[in-house]
Amino acid sequence: MLEVSGLTASEESAYRALLRLAAATDLELAHDLGTTALEAAQLLLSLENQGMATLVPGTARRYRPAPPDLAFGPLVQSREQELREIRARITVLTTEYRSRADPAGFVEVVHGAKAIAQRVDQLQRNARKEVRGLVKPPVVAACEQDNDAEYDALAQGVRFRVIYDREMLLLPGDPPDVADAVAHGEEARIAVGLPLKLAIADDDLAIVPVAETVPDPGTNTEPTAVLLRPSGLLDALSALFESLWQSSTPILIGANGELDEDPASEEPTPGDMRLLSLLLAGLTDQSIATQLGLSTRTVQRRLHDLIKITGVRTRVQLIWQATKRGWI
Repeated sequence: MLEVSGLTASEESAYRALLRLAAATDLELAHDLGTTALEAAQLLLSLENQGMATLVPGTARRYRPAPPDLAFGPLVQSREQELREIRARITVLTTEYRSRADPAGFVEVVHGAKAIAQRVDQLQRNARKEVRGLVKPPVVAACEQDNDAEYDALAQGVRFRVIYDREMLLLPGDPPDVADAVAHGEEARIAVGLPLKLAIADDDLAIVPVAETVPDPGTNTEPTAVLLRPSGLLDALSALFESLWQSSTPILIGANGELDEDPASEEPTPGDMRLLSLLLAGLTDQSIATQLGLSTRTVQRRLHDLIKITGVRTRVQLIWQATKRGWI
């Protein structure tokens, strides 16, 4: 683990042993590591030369470990300086690239499914605060790495808000894997008839498909997208997303990713709330069952239970009551 600091694996093991032992001679270290006294003495000398260990005053050559914050402090400062220099170089290179890539400086054309997928991956991994997305058919440039990048970013505290076109949830196999994404922390909603696909990172970068031809090896046709940097157009797309977000329907999911049934309960489970959110979005019973991994009869039975709980007669009245009670 500490190889990045310049220590070898053997030196790291010796340093960790000193941390456990508090102090040790070459013989004591050799016994702990299961090596010879000569090898242990060489390791201790190497650690001393690198500032990782110091001699304890006394007759025996006993070494104690240097505190990790002091031992690695200079390295951390050095690496931070290197990162600052790298960022400065990137800024210079980016300015040069933009000046040559496009006269306007805020638009880059990305051609081909592979290139688009790479840009989407980079957009998600470079986000620091939030990623917003609009997802609709057809699925052209998606790949498994998209979810990996999102889950890695979510683990780092990046917020993800995604609106799915209802048609996406009707596709076989759930291509966007909505349930898994929501379980990882994504905030997902459903809308009908999204006007475009879109991904925005931190108000700094957006990618918008403009020609979504499904790749055809026979004709060499490839999809095309544009990468947008801060501009009035990017501001307009951000405003569009926020407007759609306010009018879309939240997708809710149970802790186990399925519908949680408890017909005797007078309160909806998390699974019930997801069922109601899908019903509100206009999905059919069969589509809802597919999303929840249940049978159509199970979905219909639970809807009947919820109608009885709320004391209404129709599904329309059920949605009204669910909204009134704050269930969705």
